[in-house]
Amino acid sequence: MSQKHLFIDDHEVERLTNLARKLHQPARFTGHAVLRPEHRWENCGIQIRTIPAWDPQEKIFKMIYLASAEGPDPEVKLDPTGAPAGGEGFYCYATSTDGVNWEKPALGLHDYPVPLWNGVPIGGKNNILPSAKGLLLGPIHDPHEADPSRRFKGLAYRGGSLEPLVSPDAIHWENPGLASLSSADESHLTLDEERRLFIATVKHGGPYGRSFFLTTSEDFSHWTDQELVFHADQVDQENGTERLQRFFDDPALLKPVYSRPEEWRTDVYNFPVFAYEGLYLALPVLHHWSAKHPPMYENVDSRKTVELASSRDLRHWERVADRAPFIEQAPPGQHGAYDTGQLVTTNGPLVRNRELWFYYVGLKYRSLTLEDTRQRQYLDSSAVCMARLRLDGFVSLKGGIESGSVLTKPLAVEGRELRLNVDAWRGQVKVEILDAEEERVLPGFGLEDCLPASVDSIDEPVRWRENADLSGLAGRTLRFRFSILRGELYAFWFA
Repeated sequence: MSQKHLFIDDHEVERLTNLARKLHQPARFTGHAVLRPEHRWENCGIQIRTIPAWDPQEKIFKMIYLASAEGPDPEVKLDPTGAPAGGEGFYCYATSTDGVNWEKPALGLHDYPVPLWNGVPIGGKNNILPSAKGLLLGPIHDPHEADPSRRFKGLAYRGGSLEPLVSPDAIHWENPGLASLSSADESHLTLDEERRLFIATVKHGGPYGRSFFLTTSEDFSHWTDQELVFHADQVDQENGTERLQRFFDDPALLKPVYSRPEEWRTDVYNFPVFAYEGLYLALPVLHHWSAKHPPMYENVDSRKTVELASSRDLRHWERVADRAPFIEQAPPGQHGAYDTGQLVTTNGPLVRNRELWFYYVGLKYRSLTLEDTRQRQYLDSSAVCMARLRLDGFVSLKGGIESGSVLTKPLAVEGRELRLNVDAWRGQVKVEILDAEEERVLPGFGLEDCLPASVDSIDEPVRWRENADLSGLAGRTLRFRFSILRGELYAFWFA
């Protein structure tokens, strides 16, 4: 099968006539969270930055999450970021056979004699990993790695830098003498398996505040110089003002605790990148400041919006759908919702059950009032949530009651069949094939010859009356015109 051709950008589009590009938002998983705080060493909340890794040897998904817990002193120094100061944080380990139902196995690897709120130390029957503190960007399973002790890879934040770590099992981690990467506290790691390219997007200061820099490696040892690739701009400031105002105007949404309009601004909280069908996509989290926290705290109250961006080279990024939100925060009235105060994305979707599963961190609050903190509302404040999207379903070309069309740029025919990801059960999609130079329709491959696709299918073959397949066209460079009536086209490919 060839790589799929999506309509997220105009890279392969020659002309678009009477069609609209439509951004599709993933639907939240029923119950919202798939992994919640359960134990006293994670009673404040849990977070991840990496999607679960499939271990082909053990045939399970593996997840590493950061758990936070209350400190030992009931008279804590109250922190307006939503948790008591002096708490503890731990790497923890979870497994699943289906990506939805998770277990937290008792590893018994560390006793961690840390007294928590009730003064009872954590015993050995826990799922805490034997690693130092810091948010682990991983595990990343490396299918190309020949050394079994380095099958899994990750980066651990160490206060201003990212330490490379490797592991045979995603449980026991070590640094085999690799140099650290410079970074602030929000970064992401992913692997482009086709190119065997490790991609890290790291946070530093830049235009308008938090910005993201790119560094890549082919061997996880030698990394390219960091270069600025994504930051907020003036349009983001205008969008941020509108979005913040909505939180204050809409009674269904959770308002920020602190607000000073003269301090409203927007920067980029994090910037996860992933490879998808020949292009790169990103899920930038736009961070809309509502006010700085009171003196002595070096942070801000805010709300967040997840958008979608695309690139062909990792360095030049286009904002998709005029910067429309891709994932938004939930109203606090939704039962079981964690993502009412803020949300943080992971490094792309997991392809599962012919869908795209987006794991993200939902946090009930960004800030709490002093009274809310005294009442310990920071407990159970964050969890791992999930939202699901149709396979290839980021963007569609939508036709209405009058037929529209899209003409591609010249493309090489790489298979015997043309197949579609299409939703046209109320209408139809038809395809004709044209000469690349003069745009003449090939005999037997016109719209009048095409059998209409009037289905909702993620894998639908195209047929013409006198041509069951593309056998006679293999290897040629041709154009394709898709005619869409009351339907949506997500992708096409050769098979």
